[in-house]
Amino acid sequence: MMQKARIEQLFRSHYRDMYRLAMILLHDDAESKDAVSEVFAQLTTREDDLEAGKERAFLMTGVRNRCLNVIRNRNIQQRARKLYLPEAENDIRSVEVMEEELAKINELIATVLTEQDRNILLLHYRSKLKYREIARQEGISEVAVYKHLRKAIETIRNHFKPNK
Repeated sequence: MMQKARIEQLFRSHYRDMYRLAMILLHDDAESKDAVSEVFAQLTTREDDLEAGKERAFLMTGVRNRCLNVIRNRNIQQRARKLYLPEAENDIRSVEVMEEELAKINELIATVLTEQDRNILLLHYRSKLKYREIARQEGISEVAVYKHLRKAIETIRNHFKPNK
């Protein structure tokens, strides 16, 4: 275990440079101080003394590695936020607005689509039937089911596209 006096001597000699490096990498005062402190805390558990003449390199490398860990953790947290809070969901809409949009879609399905397109769309998305089951029930081929679904979806999509 390194002696307390030796760690204090290293602290006085190298703290300023270590802190500067951490600030360059992290751009945050508190995180920079924490990174440097963690390096010195690690020294207290070290069994052997640092090699003479290589103390600075060891300490600076330790700070760099701690800072890179902090940056990596920031990136992971940012990616997680993007996954769990997509920008589209950040715009919280009221229940009334969503109910109005749903009513418009239901009205569109009832008025614009042909009866067969509407039936196939509802069987597939509401009743969760597979193409094969819909084909048997409607007396058509699976390819026809696919074409009717594609046509219905395209009709709905075109209805909501902004005019060009």
